[in-house]
Amino acid sequence: MGENVNRLDLRAFQSVQPNTRLLLLYLGRRGAMTRFTFDAMRASLSLSELQVSVCISKQNENFASYSDFGPALIGIDTFNNHAGALLSAWRIPSIGRHLAAEIAQRRVTAVIDLMPHVWSSFLVPYIRKAGARYLTIAHDAQAHPGDMTALVKGLTDRAFGQADTVIALSASVARDLQAAHRGDGLRLVTLFHPILSYRSPRLPRHRQAGQPLRLLFFGRIMPYKGLSLFVDMLEILRERGLSVEAGVFGEGDLGPEASRLAALDAEVANRWLSDGEIVSAFDRYDLVVVSHVEASQSGVIATAFGAGLPVVTTPVGGLPEQVNHNVDGLIAAELSGQALANAVERIALEKGLYDVLFAGVRKQLNDRSMQRFVSELARLARE
Repeated sequence: MGENVNRLDLRAFQSVQPNTRLLLLYLGRRGAMTRFTFDAMRASLSLSELQVSVCISKQNENFASYSDFGPALIGIDTFNNHAGALLSAWRIPSIGRHLAAEIAQRRVTAVIDLMPHVWSSFLVPYIRKAGARYLTIAHDAQAHPGDMTALVKGLTDRAFGQADTVIALSASVARDLQAAHRGDGLRLVTLFHPILSYRSPRLPRHRQAGQPLRLLFFGRIMPYKGLSLFVDMLEILRERGLSVEAGVFGEGDLGPEASRLAALDAEVANRWLSDGEIVSAFDRYDLVVVSHVEASQSGVIATAFGAGLPVVTTPVGGLPEQVNHNVDGLIAAELSGQALANAVERIALEKGLYDVLFAGVRKQLNDRSMQRFVSELARLARE
């Protein structure tokens, strides 16, 4: 993960006298937010007006990569499993005091909690005592069906009421948050979901005539991700005689779709994927299909764009805000396998459309870059 960080001048972290001193906070242990946090920290090092530190869990799956950030890194012991959230809670006061001391020593003006943790709300008083403001990102307004994090959402959402500013990544989530917290005095700001880059987007290429269109379903497999819709779409496309290949990459229960995917000769990697496996998956497919039946916004779309790939998505939640229809992807006309198949069929048969979408992804990389996102966070921290 840290292959490019050591090329940056980390001496600037100690020598620059910036206007804004931020601390990026993420205490989760694995998943897309590990990449999100890493990219945010890396982007901050290129912004001369900022001095940014990052605080992450030592139990994070990629903690070793963060060592490249040198003195900018603060590691905190959290826990190794779900039970640890409760069994290790006795250590929260000492962790809070340690965090407050780091904030004071570094003269941090604002802490940005990139995703509220089950311990976040208990750490906010220590952050404030150290003299820093607290901002947090709300990735979801409501729990996703089948997502185990729903069990602790009431606890993580306590951080919203304590925050100076709550940041939504889509207007859809912002509307739901406003409805849920009406009258609570929530200061809510909407930004955008930045692109996640496991590596640089690949160079432009053209699909050869007659080449199968390779379709990728990526991410943890949960009910709201709509794997059944993805398989419906594949079966419809095959019935229409279109040449398509498919891959399903992610941890979770495949359920009845397992046998359907086998019948379609789909490539299936039903496990937790390393960064290298993620890069390989996006390298070998042409198009990412996001078949969610419910959504806030999607890290899968952000990852697809970071890999330079166009997206076909369902018209739910904040997904249409991330995809510019006919520019960098297509938005299905409705929530159905048929509508997804119609969109993919357009890309397969409409001459030049794939090339237009592929180019469109590259054109909007700066607008949705992590560097721009971190700049926006700094602006909010100063307000």
